[in-house]
Amino acid sequence: MAAPKITLYTSYSCPWAHRAQVVLRELNLDFETVIIDLSVPRSAEYLAVNPRGLVPALAYNGEILTESSVISQFLVDAHPSHLEKTSSEPGGAFQRAKINFFVDTYFSKVHGLTFVAWRAEKGPEKDEAAKKVVDAIVKDIEPLLKVCLFLNPIHCEHTSHASEAVIS
Repeated sequence: MAAPKITLYTSYSCPWAHRAQVVLRELNLDFETVIIDLSVPRSAEYLAVNPRGLVPALAYNGEILTESSVISQFLVDAHPSHLEKTSSEPGGAFQRAKINFFVDTYFSKVHGLTFVAWRAEKGPEKDEAAKKVVDAIVKDIEPLLKVCLFLNPIHCEHTSHASEAVIS
């Protein structure tokens, strides 16, 4: 089978775009990178690729996909690997559901708080915002890690807590 022609439209300043790039690299796929400057209005050429003007976008053999989670899942589906079981493998659909639950939990419970912490003024305001991030991680994320919802149990031999990683 011929290697697919892949173009990733991205911005290095966008964390969501990083997800697609990480998956492409982890799958060892060759791809072209087109940098989109998010500080200026999108060009007509890019809006023809993604009318919403957001990154990332992926051209895969001439077909366009947008949204990092959609792109990442497509790539894992199209190129089976160590990253995730296929839906038809025993436990594969359940593993995918657990991964999706973990990601949803992070974005719904923690992610928004990190922006508040980053924007807060130094001092008590920043300290309180950072405490809310750590508290949310301890309450909502760490329990998922402790039971290794989406990893093989052999990968769970850790002693540090997620909240310690945020603080350090």
